[in-house]
Amino acid sequence: MKRPLALSDHQMSLVRRAAAALPVNAHDEFLRAVAAHLSESPSDAAVAAVVNAQLNRNLTPMFLTDSAPTKGTTP
Repeated sequence: MKRPLALSDHQMSLVRRAAAALPVNAHDEFLRAVAAHLSESPSDAAVAAVVNAQLNRNLTPMFLTDSAPTKGTTP
């Protein structure tokens, strides 16, 4: 049997905002992973660390360039 997870309003806000940054179909996996890594009454730092780690796993990196390649150059 799984133990309940007690989050403060602030902690829950962090989790909600992080989940909102993901596609809807990734929410369940994200929330389950966050809960699996936390103890019954986690600290704010623990929640932030787990949320950040899970976001890093779930978000596709975006690579930015200064400009589009010019004609005749290799990207």
